[in-house]
Amino acid sequence: MQYERFVIQNYRAISGPLTIDVSRNRLVPIIGVNESGKTTILHAIFAFDSYNDTLNDRGRHLKDTANLYQTASSSSLITAVLRVSSDELLEALDDISSHGHDASIAARLRRKRKHFPELLTITRNLTTRKYVISTTPFEGADDFTDLLARYILSSAPYILFFDDFRDSVDEKIEIGDPQRQPAGWLAIMERLFTRTDKNLSVYQLPALEERQRKSVLAKVKKHLNATLTREWQNFRLDDSDALEISIEYEVETSAVAVAVQPVATGEATPAASAPPVQSRHYLKLDVVEKDASGDEHYFFIRDRSKGFFWFFNFVMKLEFNPKVVFDSDSTIYLLDEPGSYLHASAQTKLCAKLRYLARQNCVIYCTHSHYLLDPELIPLSSIKVADKDANGDIKLIPIHQHEGNIVERRSAFQPVIDALQIKSFLLDLTAYRVIITEGVYDYYSIELFKRGRNITALPSVGASSVKYYISLMMAWRVSFVALWDCDDEGQRAQADAINAFGDELGRNHLFLIPSRGRKRRIMQDLFDGADLRMFRERLELSKNASFEKVIATLFFHPTRTEILNDVSTATREAFDELFETLALE
Repeated sequence: MQYERFVIQNYRAISGPLTIDVSRNRLVPIIGVNESGKTTILHAIFAFDSYNDTLNDRGRHLKDTANLYQTASSSSLITAVLRVSSDELLEALDDISSHGHDASIAARLRRKRKHFPELLTITRNLTTRKYVISTTPFEGADDFTDLLARYILSSAPYILFFDDFRDSVDEKIEIGDPQRQPAGWLAIMERLFTRTDKNLSVYQLPALEERQRKSVLAKVKKHLNATLTREWQNFRLDDSDALEISIEYEVETSAVAVAVQPVATGEATPAASAPPVQSRHYLKLDVVEKDASGDEHYFFIRDRSKGFFWFFNFVMKLEFNPKVVFDSDSTIYLLDEPGSYLHASAQTKLCAKLRYLARQNCVIYCTHSHYLLDPELIPLSSIKVADKDANGDIKLIPIHQHEGNIVERRSAFQPVIDALQIKSFLLDLTAYRVIITEGVYDYYSIELFKRGRNITALPSVGASSVKYYISLMMAWRVSFVALWDCDDEGQRAQADAINAFGDELGRNHLFLIPSRGRKRRIMQDLFDGADLRMFRERLELSKNASFEKVIATLFFHPTRTEILNDVSTATREAFDELFETLALE
């Protein structure tokens, strides 16, 4: 069973229908300025599954769902389209029958199994909290379809919501009644115990002999710290070793107040007896840090840096989340501002982690950080922009349709910069050798074929505009070269730049595309003709599609790595020659 798309209507400031299609893009970044509606979109998706009603601060996503921009708001409707097999539908019907619910209706529907659909559309009304199925032969808005939808969703992938992890960590966790379903951090700890050993449970601790209890805790602590150490290597928040987490068991006892019965006159006063004692059992978490001499120091988790606090929250709720079914087809991860407290390099590693999660799951996340939009990992075509129109209605706009508020676009990422309302950061360039190109298609080409070289391209808006960026690179002390097409316009622009900046700079920094003895050679000429034809075919473009159309489509395509693996030696050698000319080898 798998979610294909969600449709939101009349949820808070979303009039809709607002559609989030996860059938093709399993990784969906949502960007936008503050109050643009990013979190509202995540809350709406989370509200679809009734399993989540008591989660997220006791159902925060189900409160105040009316659209305040409208005087008469209709019911909030959240629709999901699921890909469901016939066997899964039959299993849901059998479960209904076995529990004595409308067995006759279930039997009638089972007889129609040859007509079961592959895609099932289920809508939840957040006013009534009931489900409606609108797909034949299950369509209806009665109690049976509501019941059937709930049985189907009980086997559907989980929808997990992660906020920005500012919520507190329960450093002292009470082990409650084993007859009740564990919740919060107790549920996370129970998952940790069972992941360590399927025969272990946090509820066993009070009954164990002290030495047995210590052995169990040592085993669980070892598993936890191994997980944290592994993930620390992925994020590497700083240069220190991963801190160790201590898990201790505590018992608190208190006397139970007992009502005193009055003693009749003349009766003997009963002997005083010890009041009954009530015991409460806890798990206690501490951070253990060793100094240079090997001495251990214990700290509350809340006393560590915000980066570590976020890291611990993220790993615990990801690795030991009690709602995750690890053989599920695809979990839906909803993340609100992940990595808010991480520095740039850690956010870059988090971006890779999200990409990895999306291999088997669906990840939808909101961010203000361009480090979580790394084009090497995140196809820019998958980015959506949350925005409000003049009436305050939230829209979700594909990145290529977003109209920024800056008229002059000087880079391929300007739509992202416009949407985030941030300025380019010169320190992002200092780690690379920068190639200033005439335009965005030259930029695409170099980025596609740089193959691990420590370079990045900075696109201009025409041959004459390259000179503007040369000034900036010099002022910012960024290592750079400038590159023009070997045509009349490029040669004139290069000569103009040499005249402005001098022959010495010209010899070492200002280049034309290698001509190989030809009078005219532009970026397109570096591509073998057979490769361009292969690109058009693999990208399902017309045979007459322009070079610009082909390269732009390839750059943003989710399978571009696989396509580039089949590029000819001739094209690769042409780009290798270009990089050698620019002294980048």
